[in-house]
Amino acid sequence: HVEQMDVEERKARATTVSFLSHQPLLFACMRHACKISDAEVAAAFGDDKLVELKPQTSKSGRAFFMTADERFIIKTLAKSEADFLLEHVFAYYDHAARFPHTLLPWHCGLYTLSDKDKGREVTLVLEANAFSSQCPIHERYDLKGSVVGRVTPEHLKQGVDTILKDLDLKQRVKLGDTWRGMLLRQLQHDCALLETLQIVDYSLLLGVHHAAAPPGGEG
Repeated sequence: HVEQMDVEERKARATTVSFLSHQPLLFACMRHACKISDAEVAAAFGDDKLVELKPQTSKSGRAFFMTADERFIIKTLAKSEADFLLEHVFAYYDHAARFPHTLLPWHCGLYTLSDKDKGREVTLVLEANAFSSQCPIHERYDLKGSVVGRVTPEHLKQGVDTILKDLDLKQRVKLGDTWRGMLLRQLQHDCALLETLQIVDYSLLLGVHHAAAPPGGEG
């Protein structure tokens, strides 16, 4: 009887939590434009494990999670942020389709979880992890083009997952003329969209991989 009651309780509990996928077809098109398959998204959640992130650079109060394979980031959104994203998601998709190398976040889905019993609701956005790479990322930077408060305290510079700031970047990033031109053109396209949508807050995430020095070469 106890086992039967547990089963019935779990069934009743399951019916109190609802899951809503916002604009699923449009976000599916978004994933396609970013060359992210539904199978990749499903595989990322296959083991039901998420890693909670606590970036020092975030002041929004949002919760951040990363899938176990490090492919995707999940963020909680305020209702106003979710409404804004839904209002402009088609323009965002059109931009990603025209500029597949966009440096803007790759939004892969927007979802709302509601718990009727507790009267709680949370909205989540699924994004591709900008630092997901076949090469190990040894340094991570959140660059805003400012020097005001843009340095990470020494006691927070622990581990390769630390997000550093503008004044922590002590060396020039040498891209070469071709890559530099491509980067600047894409930044211009992305900033044009942000200006059209009247979005001011923008930072550039930079991941640095230290390649092994060739035999007899310098590090």
